[in-house]
Amino acid sequence: MKMAAFQLPAVESSPDSWGPSKVPDELTKVPYQAFSKSEPIGRITDWTGTLRFQGRFSQGSVPAGDQYAYVHEEDEASFQLVDTSRPVKTYYTRGAGRFRSSQAFRRQRNKDFRNLADNQQNVRQNQQQNRRGGFMQRGGRNDYNRNRQYTKQREPSVPIKANWVVIEDMDFTRMQKLNLPMKGDVDERGKIDVGQDIVSCGAVEWYDKAYDRVTVKSEKPLLRSDKPLLKNVTTTDDPVIRKLSKDPNYTVFGTDTIISTLMAASRSVYPWDIIVQIVGKSDEQKKKVFFDKRNRSELDFLTVNETANETPTEEGAAVNTPKNLSLEATLVNHTFLQQVLRKPTEAEPRYKFKEPNAFIPTEDLDKNVCVGYKYRKFQLAEGLNMVVRCTLDAATPGPSQDINFLNIKALNEWDPRYSGVDWRSKLDTQPGAVLATELKNNSFKLAKWTLSAMLAGADALKVGFVSRTNPRDPSQHAILGTQQYRPQEFANNINLNLDNAWGVLFYIVKVCMDLEEGKYLIMKDPNKPILRLYDIPDDSFESDGDDDESETEEGEQAQKAGDTNKEKST
Repeated sequence: MKMAAFQLPAVESSPDSWGPSKVPDELTKVPYQAFSKSEPIGRITDWTGTLRFQGRFSQGSVPAGDQYAYVHEEDEASFQLVDTSRPVKTYYTRGAGRFRSSQAFRRQRNKDFRNLADNQQNVRQNQQQNRRGGFMQRGGRNDYNRNRQYTKQREPSVPIKANWVVIEDMDFTRMQKLNLPMKGDVDERGKIDVGQDIVSCGAVEWYDKAYDRVTVKSEKPLLRSDKPLLKNVTTTDDPVIRKLSKDPNYTVFGTDTIISTLMAASRSVYPWDIIVQIVGKSDEQKKKVFFDKRNRSELDFLTVNETANETPTEEGAAVNTPKNLSLEATLVNHTFLQQVLRKPTEAEPRYKFKEPNAFIPTEDLDKNVCVGYKYRKFQLAEGLNMVVRCTLDAATPGPSQDINFLNIKALNEWDPRYSGVDWRSKLDTQPGAVLATELKNNSFKLAKWTLSAMLAGADALKVGFVSRTNPRDPSQHAILGTQQYRPQEFANNINLNLDNAWGVLFYIVKVCMDLEEGKYLIMKDPNKPILRLYDIPDDSFESDGDDDESETEEGEQAQKAGDTNKEKST
């Protein structure tokens, strides 16, 4: 085999100069481009490329010669571009004359001098502050300076233990792109499962339509309710769900509060957590997933201005801290629901479902909140059925002697300066503006209410607008009006993508179905848009199961505190 020959090119040696000693014949007739005096031709041998020309030596700054200039042969001297834009009048051509321009100049000059003096004063104060070492007290908070906003890091909803293991992080950006083409009984769009009723129990009272005519001018005071707060029993403590869990056709179990929180998780800001219990093994028996909540969990209380641009902080007035506002909103919802219902009589008794209330005896209905429960089945996928305990708040006569079921909620205004819109001046004339502002400030709460109503199969969502009588007094409120929406239409109004909500739920369920038998925790990160799934010991939160009485006592204490504030204000 013959190897290819390699011939070395001719290399000219020039020991006395740099470059070739003579010009090749093929380059003798090439026109010469003269270098400008400002070109750094002495740096042409920089093979490393570390030198960078700046200023006038940068690329494109050196003028080229005329040898390669572009010359068009046609005569375009007669061509003229006409400017059709409207001339902009300057300040000096508005008829003000020289006197006005001089006055404006003096005012602007004086304003600049004042700003400069203020800036110098701030600089001197900051320098004095740095010399002393420490922060200056302004407005009841520690801050570096008054132009810098102090942001406090939120604490998690439950302390994270050292033996907890992170299994997966679910970021909101990825969750917002999920969708789910569902199977089973679907609505007219062909994707969203409408659900099927399995068990209906409890009783509901009739809604008083007189509150539909309440306006700002004819506002009604929010009256005190003697009934205790509704106890939100968790999933595994529900006797009906325990009975249904024995059916092999049902796989996933939860309540409307928990499921709606998972579906609208990407809108949340404040921390919360949900317990996941996996029962059964795939090789021995069918695996089942239970979504639970802790006693005294954040899911039992309503948030206020959670998604606003400026969320409430622990600073300032003590009555407007996030915890106190949450407690106030929860009590307002409870009181508003009891006030807008008509008391049952012999001529108009309560509407009772087929089964009695599993949590309240029939003889104690007059002393407790009267609600109806529907246990409904939703098919997430083939062989993956979910059972949800849903809540119905009231009933109202419908057309053709039908009965429409309602979910009743209340939005509360605590200070018009923070909400952005004064309800007393805008609610009657511009209710859409008020709703848009509440959507911006409470997007997560409104989404949960809408999803809970759709899961329950409610015919309408009744929303009341309750405001403080005095912004400084959280114990006195007034009902300014009510609005009624169909859940499907309301979801479109608040830009709630139902396909995405079901897709997020299906994604979380599939992640949990791949877990081994045990106990887990889904936690919303307190400061980041992330859901974290923790593997926790099986004995975690077991002590909470014995704190039912303490939870009830806390609710009673909250009501007593509200009553005490009301008496003081009176």
